[in-house]
Amino acid sequence: MPETHYLEDELNALIQSDPTIWQFIREASLDGVWYWDLENPEHEYMSPEFWQAFGFDPAERKHLASEWMDLIHPDDLELAKANLDAHLADENHPYDQVVRYKRADGKTAWVRCRGMAVRDETGKPVRLLGAHNDITALKSGESAATRTSAFLTRIMETSPSGILGLSAEGQVTAINSAGRHFLRGVSAAVPFDWPDEINFLEAETLSPMEASQNPVLRCLAGAVISGEVFLITGRTDAEPRYVRVTSQPGQGEDKDLQCVIVMDDVTDQEKSRQQMERSQRLDALGQLTGGIAHDFNNLLATVQYALQLAKQTPDTPKRETYLDAALTAIDRGNDLTKRLLAFGKLQPGVAKSYEVHQLLKEIQSLAAPIIESNINLSFQLNDLDLWVFCDGGQFSNAVLNLLINARDAILQNGGKGAITISARSVSELDADVVLRREHADTFIAKGLYAEHQAEKDRGDNAAFRYVEISVTDDGPGMAEEVKRRAIDPFFSTKEMGIGTGLGLSMVYGFVRQSGGELRIYSEPGVGTTVRLLLPRGTDGGLRENPVARQSLAQGSGERILVVEDEGSLRMMLDDMITSMGYEIVLASSGDAALKLVEAGEHFDLMITDIVMPGGLGGFDLARKVRALKPAMPIVYMSGYTGYSESDMYGVVAPMIRKPCPPGDLADAISSALQGDN
Repeated sequence: MPETHYLEDELNALIQSDPTIWQFIREASLDGVWYWDLENPEHEYMSPEFWQAFGFDPAERKHLASEWMDLIHPDDLELAKANLDAHLADENHPYDQVVRYKRADGKTAWVRCRGMAVRDETGKPVRLLGAHNDITALKSGESAATRTSAFLTRIMETSPSGILGLSAEGQVTAINSAGRHFLRGVSAAVPFDWPDEINFLEAETLSPMEASQNPVLRCLAGAVISGEVFLITGRTDAEPRYVRVTSQPGQGEDKDLQCVIVMDDVTDQEKSRQQMERSQRLDALGQLTGGIAHDFNNLLATVQYALQLAKQTPDTPKRETYLDAALTAIDRGNDLTKRLLAFGKLQPGVAKSYEVHQLLKEIQSLAAPIIESNINLSFQLNDLDLWVFCDGGQFSNAVLNLLINARDAILQNGGKGAITISARSVSELDADVVLRREHADTFIAKGLYAEHQAEKDRGDNAAFRYVEISVTDDGPGMAEEVKRRAIDPFFSTKEMGIGTGLGLSMVYGFVRQSGGELRIYSEPGVGTTVRLLLPRGTDGGLRENPVARQSLAQGSGERILVVEDEGSLRMMLDDMITSMGYEIVLASSGDAALKLVEAGEHFDLMITDIVMPGGLGGFDLARKVRALKPAMPIVYMSGYTGYSESDMYGVVAPMIRKPCPPGDLADAISSALQGDN
């Protein structure tokens, strides 16, 4: 006989000597026990817990075997009897089953029944000891999970979208039928590796996309993709298809579900869009040609009239005046040709260093005659020792273009307003952050990426500095469609025949050739800010060399509430501020942020956007938060720079421009927490 543990022997002795031990085990471990006299089968002992589990009063029940049989659901009674007979005939056959019982309130309970026959010395069963466990809640949960799983399966299988789950190793761990279609009918059982023949292509060259742009690799790295369109192919002889990709990271620590990708076939829509765009470009080309012809006709007419008058007049001074006018018109034509060539990238211009304050002074004198008196034009330049490295003539043309656009916007909005032109130094451009944003209100000249990536790869702790020129107006702002196509050279909101129609596209061409960026921030009903970020120069005529990066001011775990409605920018701010040593709480709207403050959560600082959906903007939010937390520091954040202290409703606080370089953001947070503002 196998040796028993001393604690087992002790427990057996306790059960025999102390009835309270058995009572504890009975009440704590089971939903009822029963003990059946098989030699006198009418009688059976059912513990009080047995009856209480089904809602009955134990005092009103008799210990009759028929009582429990009457409670078993009719559809399960034969199962229980069959298992009982099998166990009594063979002690190795377990009496263990799940059956339904009828409760006192008429409802059904799921019960696990287990029993053990007590046999005499001949092996004949004379008693049956049994126990019940009510597993109704467990069965309900299983049933709900089964229904939910079936429902989700039906959704996935009926969805025209391809839905794929990827593991941390990049294997496909979940996929619906449409997803298999996107992967060209792959039939392998999950998990399986991403098919080698399925590639995302560059739209222009049809070559495989670089790893940094590949949507699958981006998703595995934690990026969130919101409706970006990619070109995908599965075979060299198959026509590539356009797919719209949306993704979300997995939840928790489940490595089998690192991210979920949803793909929709938008080939027909994309081809229609491209066809419409080509048609629009042809229409706009006609407008562009008409505008150029209009300008050149004016110039030729000026030359023609001047020469005719010079030929006809005997008055020498007048003849000189006419000839000077003709030469001026020729110079204007030459300037127009240069601008067109520069836009077409045939003539890049001559770059050298210029004093910013001198360039702005010249622009101010040129702008004065063309700006109406009811428009307030102001120039802001705090750093007089600021040099920019670019083509000076193209710089002036670009800023004047922006100035005229701002004037036209104000005139469309009633004719009264303000334009502000400002200049400041930007410590550096964080290329990784810029590329991750993909912000709808900003057009990014991505040509800088190679330059910044080279610095990063070398491990240099140095970066180029830039000069930011901002032109801000308080006009009507741009609609989303206008913002999206603002730099398109074949897109214009002006009437046919007015000017050349180059607009912002020419400005973008200048910025791109200069090695800079163009950023547009606009809110309908608020206004527009256009920023030119250009390389910084030196008084020696050259571009400034990279300067050492300043170490970021670090926090000590202070809790910061960041309020920003744009998802990718929230993610950028979360990563950036967390890396500075702060604890971040994110809110996607002013209303959500106010609820956190009203709930009593502690924050050491609030950084808030100005224009947000939901009705509660940044200035209103700051006013309400200050009423609850008078000592809480606040920092405003906006891409539009036309706000003044009077717009802040009494809560005057520093404002940072977004996207904000890490160093400037760190300094703004540190200053606000120290009460320097």
